[in-house]
Amino acid sequence: NLLFSPFRVNRVEIRNRVVMPAFGLLYTTDRKVSQRLLDFYEARSRGGCGLIIVGGVGIDFVGGGPMMLGIDDDSYIPGYEKLAEVVHRHGAKLFLQLFHAGRYSFSILIKQKAVAPSKVWTRYTKDEPRELTRDEIKELEQKFADAALRAKKAGADGVELIGNAGYLINQFLSPVTNLRTDEYGGSFEKRAAFVLNTIARVREKVGQDFAVTMRLGGNDFVPGGNTNQEMSEYARMFVDQGIDAVNVTGGWHETKVPQLPMAVPPGAYTYLALGIKRKVKVPVYSSNRIFDPAQAERILREGWADAVCIGRGQIADPEWANKAKEGRSGEIRPCVGCMQGCMDRLFNMKPVECLANPCSGWEGERKIVPVRESKRVLVVGGGPGGLEAAISAKLRGMEVELWEASDRLGGQLFLAAAPPGREDFLRLAEFYEREVRRVGVKVRLKKKATAGKIAKAGFQEIILATGARPLKVKLPGSERDFVFQAWEVLKGGVKLGERVVVIGGGATGIETAIFAARQGTISGEVLKFLFMNQAEKIEKLAELCSRGSHRVVILEMLEKLGPDLGVATKWVLLQELEQLGVKSITRAKVIEIKPGEVVYEREGQTLSEPADTVILALGSAPERKLADELTKAGVQFQEVGDSVKPRKIMDAVSEGFMAASKL
Repeated sequence: NLLFSPFRVNRVEIRNRVVMPAFGLLYTTDRKVSQRLLDFYEARSRGGCGLIIVGGVGIDFVGGGPMMLGIDDDSYIPGYEKLAEVVHRHGAKLFLQLFHAGRYSFSILIKQKAVAPSKVWTRYTKDEPRELTRDEIKELEQKFADAALRAKKAGADGVELIGNAGYLINQFLSPVTNLRTDEYGGSFEKRAAFVLNTIARVREKVGQDFAVTMRLGGNDFVPGGNTNQEMSEYARMFVDQGIDAVNVTGGWHETKVPQLPMAVPPGAYTYLALGIKRKVKVPVYSSNRIFDPAQAERILREGWADAVCIGRGQIADPEWANKAKEGRSGEIRPCVGCMQGCMDRLFNMKPVECLANPCSGWEGERKIVPVRESKRVLVVGGGPGGLEAAISAKLRGMEVELWEASDRLGGQLFLAAAPPGREDFLRLAEFYEREVRRVGVKVRLKKKATAGKIAKAGFQEIILATGARPLKVKLPGSERDFVFQAWEVLKGGVKLGERVVVIGGGATGIETAIFAARQGTISGEVLKFLFMNQAEKIEKLAELCSRGSHRVVILEMLEKLGPDLGVATKWVLLQELEQLGVKSITRAKVIEIKPGEVVYEREGQTLSEPADTVILALGSAPERKLADELTKAGVQFQEVGDSVKPRKIMDAVSEGFMAASKL
């Protein structure tokens, strides 16, 4: 098994090829190592990870800001000494990622202009940076070196220079953001001068035996930027200058090519690592959407890379490496690429958590605590909230029974997984199905709960996770036979007409529109076959991928679509609507559904949209019937998830765990 064979970076021997890449966690309030951060990374070291890279660690305040770790003076060293101790305690190695955001620093946070090689506006912060002077550039080279020395003094095994995602080093390398005409810009070679000088300064400070690595984007994925060809050549230059390993990821934050969400196929960017690996003679790591041990092993065995970065996979399950090594892959809590707990929270300046793991980020506080006295516990509802409650209660030592009215477990996870590209939600449903049975919960399918049945069963504790139902609205014509709820459509039992109108442009409406628009488009396998055999021109292939059997229109009453979507996923879904030719009409108040059309008002005009099928995506309401019956009967219970208030899967999972913790 290559995944669990050791490898070396400089003189550092790493026990396996599982790497935890640096990830902004927002677990600090003073730029120093917090107890929450220590707990988080100790759990991943204990969980069997080989190399843990912590960061970004700002080399100065302007480049790191107030919410990231810092290392710009010696006062930070004691915190990193503690971090090195807890990581080393369980056998992992520790690298610190030295960070400067350049023009990606937010002026509102650093209270001054961001700095960059050139004065080029960025849509990431919607701001224009100040151009660095030559003296300031030399100061930054030295700051990287000083930071590396502090990392070494603190007991870290190495450092990683961040040169991806459009941050400062990337900005020097790119002709899009480096417009300088001095020794730091102009030609391909001169754009590398800052990086080459920085590596040299770092080596002067830490010596030749300390691991110095770099994270590079294998392709900027921005118009006019560097491709894999240029980045591979830069990687070769940096390795010649003293870089010991290259960690390869995808594009910039400004790219319109999705990098992390579930729409990205598993391992989609491993080809970028291979492009760089062909140019260098040091270890290369591959990143982005690698979550399955078999997939990771295949990447190594086929020679795409020498190590794999399991980032969000280890956020979801700190025991990822141990479980994979012991042949317990089915017990790994899966990252589904939903972005709800990680990137969406980061964009809202909140600490990272995880949809699939309610304890992630709370390792010091949320734990499975055995009960002193076992009780008989009933969980009603086999969706994610109920499943999490049942598993957690059983692990605490309770005798747990779960009643589910339908013939399968998973609840709305199956609806969430219905649109093409969202199938990863099925992996979470499959995990819960396996886990609830593995731990010994008594599962009773097709068991409809009533207050009378519950009273007769004599349970000591009750948790309701009865979910939600589609919201019924008083809309003239909504009873017609060509009108369906979005949930019915997503279940796959509705034959859609040629002209489809979706009423409601929230998350459910958007995903249902994508579901409809994808029908009649070719699969990836068919696309590959046609392309490899040159059966159709590129333009025709693009059409076959994006124009299906239905013409889809969304009518939304508000100013914009997707008000309930997170920042990290919203742009991807809106872009997908555009790619599929879905027409969106906002500020549209639907008046009536008539045969063959939907009538609506917009800006004082009465208009209509032709429709053969109408889909209602107007929200959901809590399923309260059983809760009301129990309350009336004087039975005490806890409620979790959508039965309290329709929200996200992450809320249901977290509440399920917390309900079990209170038993």
